[in-house]
Amino acid sequence: MNDLRIPIRVRLTLWYVLLMGITFTALSVYLLLRFENNLRNSMDRSLQITAVKTIAALDEEDYKETGKLTFDHINPQWEPSDFAMRLVSNQGETWDSYGALQSGPEWGAPIVGFSTLTGSGEMPDWRIFRQPVLDSTGQVIGWLEAAQSLETLDKTLDDLTSQLLFGIPLMLLFAGAGGYFLANRALSPVEQITDTAQGIHLQDLSKRIHYRGAMDEVGRLAQTFDRMLARLQDSFERERRFTSDAAHELRTPLTVLKGQIEVALNRVRSPAEYENKLRELLAQVERLIRLSNALLFLSRSDQNRVDLKPADVDLTGLLGVLLEQFQPLADEKSLRISAQVADGLSVRGDHDLLIRLFMNLLENAVRYTPADGEVQVSAGKEAGGVRVEVYNSGAGISSEHLPHLFERFYRADKARSSQSGGSGLGLAIAHEIVRLHGGEITAHSEPGRGAAFTIFLPVRENSQPHVQRLSPRHGQ
Repeated sequence: MNDLRIPIRVRLTLWYVLLMGITFTALSVYLLLRFENNLRNSMDRSLQITAVKTIAALDEEDYKETGKLTFDHINPQWEPSDFAMRLVSNQGETWDSYGALQSGPEWGAPIVGFSTLTGSGEMPDWRIFRQPVLDSTGQVIGWLEAAQSLETLDKTLDDLTSQLLFGIPLMLLFAGAGGYFLANRALSPVEQITDTAQGIHLQDLSKRIHYRGAMDEVGRLAQTFDRMLARLQDSFERERRFTSDAAHELRTPLTVLKGQIEVALNRVRSPAEYENKLRELLAQVERLIRLSNALLFLSRSDQNRVDLKPADVDLTGLLGVLLEQFQPLADEKSLRISAQVADGLSVRGDHDLLIRLFMNLLENAVRYTPADGEVQVSAGKEAGGVRVEVYNSGAGISSEHLPHLFERFYRADKARSSQSGGSGLGLAIAHEIVRLHGGEITAHSEPGRGAAFTIFLPVRENSQPHVQRLSPRHGQ
C-alpha cells in the first residue's frame, strides 16, 4: 500500500489552518458569551435605575386618596414597543401600566429582583425587574414592575453570530493563503538543498546553496549543508591527490626496476656487474616496501583499524637509543646532534609506533639539515603529559607551507625531496601516530632559522616506567 505523500508545505498549512480555526472558534464563543453577558448586565442596570427613579417620582397622596398608585405625574422617556411598566398591589391587582405587556397575569407574582418572561410563538422574551413601593412609614403599599424586550438583544447576538460564521471561514481562507506563502518561503532553502544535492556528482562537488536569508533553523541547515559539501569536496580532492601521488610514487621505482632489468638483459655482463645491478634493484624493492607499508598504515588509520598495543614506554631510554642510531648518519654530514632529555620520562603508548614516530622526525631532521648544521632534541614533562621537540638548523620552511606539512605526499621542496628519495608520507604518518595516542604535533619555522617539530603526548599518573629494548632500524 502506497503512503499518502502530501507535500510538507501543504501539511504545515493544513495544521496552521486547523489551529487557527480552533483558536478563532474558541475566541468567538468566548466573545459572544462575554458580549451577551455585558448586554444583559447593562439592560438589568438600566431597568433597575429606571425603577428606582420612577418610584422616587410617584405621588403618595394619590395612594392615600384613591388607594392605588398611578403614572399620571410621570412622563416616561422610553419607547412603548420594547418597554413596559406596571404598578400592582400586594395582591397582584394591576393599578396602572405603560407600554407593551400592559395586561395579564403572565408577568407572574411580585418577587423582588430580576426574572425572564419567556414569550410564546413569535413573541420575544422579556426581562423584568420588580421593586416594592414603600410609604413614608416603610410599609409595602405596592410593586413597580419594569420590563424590557430581549428582541433587540437577541437580534444583536444573532447578527454578530452570523458575521462570525461568515468571517471565520474568510479569515481561515486568508490565513491558509498566508500560511502557504510563509511555508513555501521558509522551505525554499530546503528545495535549494534538494536541487543542489541532486546535481552533485563525484566529478563536480563545487555547487553550493549560498543562502543569504535569516539565520533561523532553515538558514543554519543551508549553511551547514554548504560546509558539509566543502568538507566533502576537500576530502575527495585530497583522496584524488593521494591516489594520484601514490600511483606516481609507486610508478617511479617500478619504472626504474623495469629499466634496470631491461639493461641487465640487454647484454651479457660479468658476475660483479650483475651483483651491482641486483643491489640497485634491491634498493628499489626496499623503497617499494617502505612506501607500501606507509600507505597500508595510513589506510588502516583512516578506517580506525590500527591495532594499538599500549604499554608503559620509557621515553628517556627510547630517545637515547634512537639518537645513538642516527649519530653515524649525522657524522657523515658533519652534523652536531645535541640532546636535553629529562630523566624518568614515561608515556602510555604503542612502543613500535612511538619508535616509528621519532625515527621519522629524526630522519627528516638529519636529511634536510645542511652540512655543519645542528639537530637538537629536547624532552621534558608538562602538565598532564610529555613534550618532545626536534629542531634542525637550515633554510627553514616558508609560512605558506606550514599548514600543509602533515598532509600526505605534501612536499615543501619538491625538487629536494625527490632527490633525497622522500615519499612525502613521513610527517603524515607522524601526525597519525600522535593522533592515535591522543596527543598533538605542531610545526614552527621561519625562513633561515630552521624548523622545530613539537610533540605533546598525554600520560597517566599511575603509569610506571618500563624499559623496552629498541631493535635496530625498527619501523622502517
